[in-house]
Amino acid sequence: MVIKLLDNSIINKIAAGEVIERPASVVKELLENSFDSGADEIKIEIYDAGIKKIKISDNGSGMTKEDALISYKRHTTSKIANEEDLFSINSLGFRGEALASIAEISNLKIITKTFDSSLGTFIEVEGGKLIKEEQIGCSNGTIIEVNDLFFNVPARKNFLKSNEIELSKIINIITKYALIKNDVSIKLIHNNKEILNSHKTNFLINNIIFVYGPEIAKDLINVNYEENGVIVKGYISKPVLTRADKSDQSLYVNKRYVKNNIISQAIYEAYKTLLFINRHPVFILEILIDPKEIDVNVHPAKTEIRIKKEELISGIIFNSIKNAFQNSNLIVSASLENETNHKSIKKYEFAKDKQSVLMVKDDSNYLSTNLYSEKSNFTKKKNIFENFYLLGQINKTYIIGENPEGLIVLDQHAAEERVNYEKFMNEKKSGAIKKQNLLTPRIIELTPVQYRAALNNKTFFESLGFNFDDFGNNSIKLTTIPEIFGRLKSTLLLDVINELVNLKGKIVDKEIEERIIRFACRASVKAGEELTSVEMRQLIENLGKTDNPYSCPHGRPTLISFSIADLEKKFKRTGW
Repeated sequence: MVIKLLDNSIINKIAAGEVIERPASVVKELLENSFDSGADEIKIEIYDAGIKKIKISDNGSGMTKEDALISYKRHTTSKIANEEDLFSINSLGFRGEALASIAEISNLKIITKTFDSSLGTFIEVEGGKLIKEEQIGCSNGTIIEVNDLFFNVPARKNFLKSNEIELSKIINIITKYALIKNDVSIKLIHNNKEILNSHKTNFLINNIIFVYGPEIAKDLINVNYEENGVIVKGYISKPVLTRADKSDQSLYVNKRYVKNNIISQAIYEAYKTLLFINRHPVFILEILIDPKEIDVNVHPAKTEIRIKKEELISGIIFNSIKNAFQNSNLIVSASLENETNHKSIKKYEFAKDKQSVLMVKDDSNYLSTNLYSEKSNFTKKKNIFENFYLLGQINKTYIIGENPEGLIVLDQHAAEERVNYEKFMNEKKSGAIKKQNLLTPRIIELTPVQYRAALNNKTFFESLGFNFDDFGNNSIKLTTIPEIFGRLKSTLLLDVINELVNLKGKIVDKEIEERIIRFACRASVKAGEELTSVEMRQLIENLGKTDNPYSCPHGRPTLISFSIADLEKKFKRTGW
């Protein structure tokens, strides 16, 4: 095989493919350029999810004619001048690759004017080649229009997802920056319909209310912490506000939206023991750090960073969350290990609420001996519930009981999942889901992505018993819920909507429908709830009537039994 030198056209297309993966990549790069220009008003117009056209207008500093004519060429930038500048980057862009990459795989038009120029400059570039240039009258700032993205790389175009998915990715990146850039107004329009319009404000919390709504904002805790020259500020959720995924987590370093496992791990360590399994906190956190202490030149998308002093930064992040909890009367008792060879955050102990165990010596604590249905395949195994005597509850999580065979420990949450799931599936199969009308319709404020997912799947939600109307401004009015979810948590419907978002546009078939129902049943269970003896007996009785009482719909065990022999062996009483 002969080694050949690639021509510039192929080289440029390969380079463009690393920077521009999809329309959202274009929006991100151009949006960051607008921020770097000092703009405080940015308008983004999208057509056909950005595949047909992306147009971004700003009132920033603009470019001179000379700058405009080289701006679309590779490795031209105003952000850095030498190698040392790579390690003290304050701007969002710096490589001089974005416009060049976009120009290589689209029809690119730029209109730009500086404040001290009488005329502006218009240029048009297609496939990396300048085809038109002229001086025109225009407003201060810059307008960049990207048409026919990937017109000359059809293979890349074929790998794009549906318009709805591509649009959701655009909305997501704009939303992330709309949260942190409270000094900039950002408007997003898709196919001539306004989707997002954030206004300039003096306070970050106002942007959070705009994106997530006041219902979420009221359960957030302010973070404002400084240590060793590092500033951590923003908002984190109280332990009562969690999500089933990490979609509502936003992390910024020096105003740049990033993802970093070291920082995320420190945040989760601070929440340790405060979160239930498979639940995730909501946070909008900004870290201000000396640019020399981080490396942003790691990934073409510039969303990943390296931190020089990882252990130090991890400790500061942990301390900032701990401090916020303490200031909000969420008592945290913790300390960081300070050994010089310490590589990771050690175990932290949080103060736990006092738990009581119900020990009611009452014949009513005995359950019926005929709990199971005749059709069940688990008749013999269900004998475990016969002559079951309730002892109580520990840690607001486990129900303790005994029968003639020994000790039984039930996970009340897994048990309730199983009960809810089978009841709901039976109602679904019979076509008679019992609904409950809310006495007062509930207004639920969503992010733009969640809002579109909810409206696009309205029929599916109605088939599950959730009825709602479009309330405008990224809000829905919930009027009906499935009766089985009568104790509806504020996050349940949001969790189900997010689950649909995470399916990335897949058609809701029977398999996906059942997955979402399993998910909804899990989300419907109140974690850490103290139950009365009556409630515990009722739950055990309902579990005994299910077809499969020994595991939740996700496969986790609902109960564990310890025979008398097991206990005697543990206490080394055998052979006495």
